[in-house]
Amino acid sequence: MREPAAKVGAVVFIAIALLVGLIGAIDRGIDNDPDWRDLQFETRWTWQHGHTAPGTAMFGYLPATTFALLPFAAWIPAPIGVLLYIATNCAALAITLRLLQQWRRAGDARGAVLVAPVALAAVNLAHALQSNQTTLWTLALCVGGLTLLHTARPIAGGFLIGSAAMIKVMPGLLVIYLLLRAQWRAVGGFLAAVVLINVVPSVLFFGVDGALAEHRLWLQRAAWHSNERMIEDPLLRVHRHGTNSALSTVLTRWLRALPDARRQVILYGSPPPDVVERYRAALAADEVLTLDPMPPHDGADWAEKRVDLSWVPRYHMADLPAGVVRWLWAAPLLIAFAALFWWTWRTRGAAPQDWPALSALWMLMMFWPSPMLRHYYLAWALPALVVVCNELLDGRSNAALARRWAIAAVVAWAIATLAMGSKELRWYGIHVIALALLTIACAQAWSMSLRRGQTAAGALP
Repeated sequence: MREPAAKVGAVVFIAIALLVGLIGAIDRGIDNDPDWRDLQFETRWTWQHGHTAPGTAMFGYLPATTFALLPFAAWIPAPIGVLLYIATNCAALAITLRLLQQWRRAGDARGAVLVAPVALAAVNLAHALQSNQTTLWTLALCVGGLTLLHTARPIAGGFLIGSAAMIKVMPGLLVIYLLLRAQWRAVGGFLAAVVLINVVPSVLFFGVDGALAEHRLWLQRAAWHSNERMIEDPLLRVHRHGTNSALSTVLTRWLRALPDARRQVILYGSPPPDVVERYRAALAADEVLTLDPMPPHDGADWAEKRVDLSWVPRYHMADLPAGVVRWLWAAPLLIAFAALFWWTWRTRGAAPQDWPALSALWMLMMFWPSPMLRHYYLAWALPALVVVCNELLDGRSNAALARRWAIAAVVAWAIATLAMGSKELRWYGIHVIALALLTIACAQAWSMSLRRGQTAAGALP
């Protein structure tokens, strides 16, 4: 009786969490609150002016995202547009859950194997819904593309993965996975998505010169929001992205001291040197000056903004130069990715059933090089939670090491979810720890799936 009761409780929890997320999405969307406010405003601005705003809030998005949002944000009157947009997010979540059933190992009859990871990720999925972001679109496209890739429809799978990368850039990392697994037709599908979803609409809307200009500006904005920038200036845009939990920002918070200032004076754009010096000379004892190269939204050369910094945590373990922190961030990533690249290439064709674990691992790797990790991004970890919970709950798995890592990952994820309301714990990387343990557990699950496949094939005694 204990197991069915636990399963029912988990299903009830999932339903409540998603219902709260849906109600929040509708309320925030109709009231034009973030993030729908920014998405709608920037999409309408581009539609009306024929180009992206200079200081666009959609700084990390390719033009394809704007084109995908046009029907909901610009063409269909409010509030119908946002309600239809919310409906697409709900549909994307339903499709994802349906597809993830195929990621369970063949012959597994435990229904709780899918219920458990969805319960663990329910808060993250609710946040993705409530934020009215494009996270669930990209989750469905990635899961759908990876499923099609390994069910004999590689071109369609590559196309969906490419579409995800055009909506949100981080899934673009998966094209390396396609190359390492020699999925050439999938790579063709990926490139077709780049052309049809982004390049062709950009040329039709902006013209050839305008499309080139838009993509140059996108690259420039990416540089302005890069890991290197965040490490160099820990207070850069902290008032907007104070809960950013990217690895580079968390390391910087632990390893670099922040100025003991309570107020921040921000100069946006390209203020003349004499203006910068005038502001610097006028700083009070508790103020700090920050130069943000992002131009003002109205196209002016520069603008001023003053924000409160009294809430910013100040604890740090060391005060290292930015260059040292940069290496401490980059070196482990380079080693980890080199190992992943090697083993992905080395094991191609070794065990066909290893694809759910390997696909989930690659989706987790999208988090690590990104300069931005918002709470609603964590929904992308759902496939990895499915894989790890499957390894943990499946009675056929007797590998003690894999089970220990799976338990550690599940416990850490649950703790990080409970800590979601603590800005300070998020500031210092509670979700980085949870993602790290989940990544190790997923890698262990992949290793076990390879061993089972090789044993089944007679490759091992």
